[in-house]
This record gives sequence, structure tokens and C-alpha cells, in this order.
Amino acid sequence: MVVNDRGEEVEAKYRITCTVDSIMEKLPRLGAIYKEAVDEEDTYFQHPCRDFSETDEALRIRRMVRNGLEKWVLTYKGPRQMIGEVKIREEIEAELQDPEKFRRILEKLGFMEVATIAKKRLVYSYDGCEILIDHVNGLGKFLEIECKDRNKIDIIRKPLSNCLEPVYKTYLELYMEKGGDV
Repeated sequence: MVVNDRGEEVEAKYRITCTVDSIMEKLPRLGAIYKEAVDEEDTYFQHPCRDFSETDEALRIRRMVRNGLEKWVLTYKGPRQMIGEVKIREEIEAELQDPEKFRRILEKLGFMEVATIAKKRLVYSYDGCEILIDHVNGLGKFLEIECKDRNKIDIIRKPLSNCLEPVYKTYLELYMEKGGDV
């Protein structure tokens, strides 16, 4: 996760329209450095009194497995501001020591589990940015670029543009459009 000084995530998301191998070949030529592979499972929750799909917010618990080590993170995402292909939104994260107890607390407070979305993520870094290649179960292959400075996103995107199609929706929105069945 890359956030700017205001606690905002600044990212652009693209569907990969060519082979992932061709993207992976181009990234080192741009100067991007491969960091790691991560398995992620995101469980999203719905607030008991307000509809996050209307307020454009999200609350999730993410399970990450990297190098055999498991980590759990709670994330709140605020409403999106779109500037062209770039999405800017507040993001607050906290690591969870006991995710099952936290999940039970959410349920006791009336939060309902909406969906769980799994993905395999390849992480690259470039000039303070993260470039993420996501294989999202049931949805396909995507590239996300997260930077503190939105102008850097275009620098990374341009050499890859013939393989990318902008996506303005979240993985949860894409999942729900498919009927929640992926």
C-alpha cells in the first residue's frame, strides 16, 4: 500500500489485455524491480445502518500470505475522487493480531459479510510506486499502479498502454456485477 501525506491511496487500475508475461518482460526495462508474490484474500463487510455502495466506502479484512507468513489487516476506504484514470481515496489500515475475534466483534455490531475475493499478486516497485499484477479469481488479470504522486502513474502506464484497458470499478464492484459468483 502506498499512501500520500494526506493518508490517501492514489491508484489507477487496468485490465491486462495482452499476456502477463509481456507485462513482466517490460517492467524491468522501465526500471521496475520485482519484490514478491503475495496471496491475498479480502473479506468485505456492510455497515448495519448505511449502504457502503451508496456512500462509496469499503471496510475489509485482508489475509495476506507472503513467504509462508500470514498477516491480517483491517482497511477502511473512503469515497473515491476520480481524476481521469486515477482514483484517490482515503485509506486507513491497522494490522490485526486476532482477526477471528475482530470479525466476531463486527458481527456483534451488526456488520455483515458481503463477499470474499481472492487474488494472487505480484509486487514490483518503481521510484516510490508499487506496480501490482493481480490474478483475481473469477475476474481476470489486472495491473494496479499506486503512487504518492499521481503524475508518476502516467510515466509507468505509457510504455504498457497497448496492453492495458482502464478499469474504474473496484474488485468488489466487478464481483457484485457478476452476481457475486466467482
